[in-house]
Amino acid sequence: MGVIITKPYTGTMTSEPKHILDHLYRPAADQTQNPEVLFLLHGYGSNKEDLFSFANYLPAKFAIIALNAPHALPFGGFAWYELQFTATMERLSNYDQARNSLTLIAQNMTYYCERYQLDTSQISCLGFSQGAILSWALGLDQPQKIKQIIGLSGLIDPVLLQHPIEHYKNVVAFASHGTEDATLPIAYTRETVGVLHQNNPQVSYQEYPAGHTINQENFSDMVNWLIR
Repeated sequence: MGVIITKPYTGTMTSEPKHILDHLYRPAADQTQNPEVLFLLHGYGSNKEDLFSFANYLPAKFAIIALNAPHALPFGGFAWYELQFTATMERLSNYDQARNSLTLIAQNMTYYCERYQLDTSQISCLGFSQGAILSWALGLDQPQKIKQIIGLSGLIDPVLLQHPIEHYKNVVAFASHGTEDATLPIAYTRETVGVLHQNNPQVSYQEYPAGHTINQENFSDMVNWLIR
């Protein structure tokens, strides 16, 4: 499915970022002026089409925008930041690229909200895996921009935060992880989301008998949470 444009913007863009990320767009079902928007951030090695494949099953009140990560990988797909592995399979993250991607995502959110006339006070961010890691960082450090965080199969990375996890209050979020996840072990998510939950009882955390994926039960619970 290609980009859907139902309300082309004909004015002068005042917030155009230096790098416009490729995207896919599904408008909100009703014709409400300035509808809520849900941004989708895919995982490492994937692309904008991945999470967008279930856009039509997400609540109709949201406009849906799936962003494509900026770094093309040699084996195909894209990344928000590159990963390397040591001889002992320790994962090394390119945090400079991660921070640049956080800036890019925030700028593109503003840009696309203006382009499609969406409500900038009603932005939710849904990320999977690496996209979830950045969704957490964006939502925690920019609560004035991100209303809700949905982090699927992704930990909260303290290196990307401006404060320790226990600093954050009034966070609204849905988090989930598969108990059989061999790509991003569940222990990291349990630990970091657990610390966040201590001061934020409204953060919902669920586990499912699955690997590094979103199973049907997880998806249904997430949609019900968004509706509520």
